[in-house]
Amino acid sequence: MTPLFHQQVLDIIREAVKQYGSAAALSRATGVSTANLSRWINGKQIPRLNEISPIMAILGVAPQGPNPEPDKDVCFVNAKIAPIGEGIEPPQSEDYIAAPMVGEVGAGLGYIPQDEVKSWFLAYRHHPAVRFRRNLIAVEIGAHSTSMQPTLNPGDIVLVDRDDRDVLRPGHMMLVTDPDGAGMVKRVSIEDKQDGDYRITFYSDNGLKHPPRVYSLLKDYAGDWDKVIAGRVIWAWTDVREK
Repeated sequence: MTPLFHQQVLDIIREAVKQYGSAAALSRATGVSTANLSRWINGKQIPRLNEISPIMAILGVAPQGPNPEPDKDVCFVNAKIAPIGEGIEPPQSEDYIAAPMVGEVGAGLGYIPQDEVKSWFLAYRHHPAVRFRRNLIAVEIGAHSTSMQPTLNPGDIVLVDRDDRDVLRPGHMMLVTDPDGAGMVKRVSIEDKQDGDYRITFYSDNGLKHPPRVYSLLKDYAGDWDKVIAGRVIWAWTDVREK
């Protein structure tokens, strides 16, 4: 979670407490413990996105990333149904969300095209990985991108939440950009240098062939977190025909 994103989360929690009159009332309404609310508000612990999802849901808000181009609700019209599903009640549109596939990125070098949508991917909105998430995009792992193997392989499709930028907890798989603007899927860790700068490390699951890349927030990204993190990878589709 970047400092800016963390501040947005704190603002949401404080606004919810204000609207409900007390942390205890908010706890009763959401099921979030008063102990957690206290730790988050006082900065003693950073909440995970799924932990504050009930609060965001009752307020109808979410922390916003840059260049929001949210996914779309689904409307099925004469949808094709697999033969085994014939005679069964068809899927309900409100149970699905369509994420735009914006093109190919590398799990090594690649790019994030922003000028066109290649296709749409449907996600079941009640799945734990997707629930309460809205700002989703789908991207394809490049044909020659092997740095995240065996977790991700060339041709895999990953679903990215552009509102989830929690990098204070190391190890999350993120859609990132290098200082030249190339898009990559990497795991991320950061180190506060205590001088206003952060040491940012992108590392791969295939670490023997793809060593970590280390950058400076100030020197390489002009202090702009939005140029570093595009969102968190939350789901993947993989072709297992040859496995």
